Amino acid sequence: MDLSVIIVNYNVKALLEQTLLSVYKAVQHLSVEVIVVDNRSADDSCSMVKEKFPQAILIENKENLGFSKANNQGIRLSKGRYVLLLNPDTVIGEDTLTKTVSFMDAHPNAGALGVRMIDGRGDFLPESKRGLPTPAVAFYKMSGLAKIFPKSKTFGAYHLGFLSEFENNKVDILSGAFMLIRKKALDEVGLLDESFFMYGEDIDLSYRIVKGGYDNYYFADTTIIHYKGESTKKHSINYVKIFYQAMAKFARKHFSKQQGWWFTTCINAAIFARAAIALFIRLFNTLKLFIFDFLLIFIGYYGIMRYWEVYNKYVVGGFYPDEYLMFHVPAYILLWQGGIWLSGGYSEPFKFNKTGRGVILGSMVLLAIYALLPESMRFSRALILLGAVWTMLITIAVRMLFHFIKYKHLDTAASQKSQVLIVGSQSECQRVKEILLNYPSRFKLLGFIKPFKNEEHGEWMGSIDNLPLLTELYKANEIIFCAADVSSADIMSIMGNAGKTGAKYKIMPEKGAYIIGSNSKNTTGEFYSVDITLALSNPEILNKKRWMDIIISIALIPLLPILILKWQFLKVVIKHFAQCLKGNYTWVGYNNRVDTSNLPQLKPAVFMIGQMVSNSVSDPQLLQNLNYMYAASYQWQNDLDILAKAFFSNNFATSK
Repeated sequence: MDLSVIIVNYNVKALLEQTLLSVYKAVQHLSVEVIVVDNRSADDSCSMVKEKFPQAILIENKENLGFSKANNQGIRLSKGRYVLLLNPDTVIGEDTLTKTVSFMDAHPNAGALGVRMIDGRGDFLPESKRGLPTPAVAFYKMSGLAKIFPKSKTFGAYHLGFLSEFENNKVDILSGAFMLIRKKALDEVGLLDESFFMYGEDIDLSYRIVKGGYDNYYFADTTIIHYKGESTKKHSINYVKIFYQAMAKFARKHFSKQQGWWFTTCINAAIFARAAIALFIRLFNTLKLFIFDFLLIFIGYYGIMRYWEVYNKYVVGGFYPDEYLMFHVPAYILLWQGGIWLSGGYSEPFKFNKTGRGVILGSMVLLAIYALLPESMRFSRALILLGAVWTMLITIAVRMLFHFIKYKHLDTAASQKSQVLIVGSQSECQRVKEILLNYPSRFKLLGFIKPFKNEEHGEWMGSIDNLPLLTELYKANEIIFCAADVSSADIMSIMGNAGKTGAKYKIMPEKGAYIIGSNSKNTTGEFYSVDITLALSNPEILNKKRWMDIIISIALIPLLPILILKWQFLKVVIKHFAQCLKGNYTWVGYNNRVDTSNLPQLKPAVFMIGQMVSNSVSDPQLLQNLNYMYAASYQWQNDLDILAKAFFSNNFATSK
């Protein structure tokens, strides 16, 4: 047998399906076996493989064994002369396997081979070729010198920026996303080191192959798409920590004790520095609009207050006391901003109705609290109302300004839509169109692009040869390729060479159920996450969710007078208040109308996701997808957003 393709999967069913489709298209005249090792996915990946790819060998693990152990399972079963380690978030070209196997056959001393990789927007991924991460090379990378001088042979040695991405070269380190290995070399140097759970195992194996007397090659004559390249994860603090710790483990294993100590010290310093920078950037990005709003509201309120002092005779003594401006006014502003935040007014895309709704909510809470204050602390209801009007006007104006700066127009609805061109035959284009038309608020279909010059029948905006020009002329920001009509090689050629237009690229697999890209959507319209872990499977995040339930419970107490306005909502809150505080219920959680046994377990939810919309979701598949998405990308802000929607909605469902 020529080749054994090993794919380790964890909760990326749609991406795995597209990867398998591309692999089987690329088999051609080779003798190939495909081994899928599933690390206990909760998204029905195994069922999909059994149904659509029965010819594949499927290993269903009962737990997540990690990348190294799972790949080793596949390698031990493999029968090919070559073994290809392939990520499930990749798309290979129709000629990728034949070209790479031919190259290995022509170079008997080649131990392993990697290829040119691009991400979902067509940008080259520098991790396609790497140098040995010696302490010096690692220092240049972590210090930022490699980024400043990417083409320097000294400072840019980590990603070998001085080597052209379009030329074949010997390299030290290959990426585990696509790593074609000679089985004979594996037998001599050993399998992947299973002490590496995630990251670093490809560096270790690449280095051992070179030490074993073989050469590693970067092969530029074929290109693949790797949706989740390192560049998409590098700002994650957790990724930085795990990746650098893996590099430290590599250093301790292969370098001298002194070098390893120095390397580890630098890495620990880098982890701390990167974490501090990432935390500062995240905090600043989160709070910059909040702070900007606060300052503008305060300045405007100050002007209104001074005007009121001069022209309103009811101000005792002619002026308000200093503590009113120092303590009361900031508290008012924070309540208004809190209402805006709860209503989603600080989440993109900005919607002006969310901002207005938030100010009204904040004002209601403020007036309820104001009524309970002693007479000495009640200064002026009129100022509160005037301040609320000012807050609403200035926050909406700020968002309009930011929107205009970004989009050069004030049509917020238009800016939220993807301007789409579809490339494919009439039948395939119509299939994509039917999906997009279900979500008119998300997509604006510009038209169809014919994939072949001799395609005459149908309404075409042009041919694929002129796609970059058409993209620019019609201001398209999203291109969807129909894989049944456009080869993977052509798609990647457009993405990597001629498609530098800033547009996003997505693919509709042949007979597939998903439109897949960097921010892909499937047929039911939800975002498909390429995260490799479920957030709620992390005990720390589960603990944060528990604390969120406690905070919400306490915060609801002073809001009870306001909740009377929504009697049905209030009854639900009162009924479940004690249970949520004790931990027997959670305020927001899975929809219990479908099976959740494969997801991290939560307490029964008071308010179930998928129900706070104009039409309650009833489709079981969509509910399962929504539950999975909630578990995969949980953030505590989501719970507050769902609670706010439940309050303003007349259509919400609770657990029985």
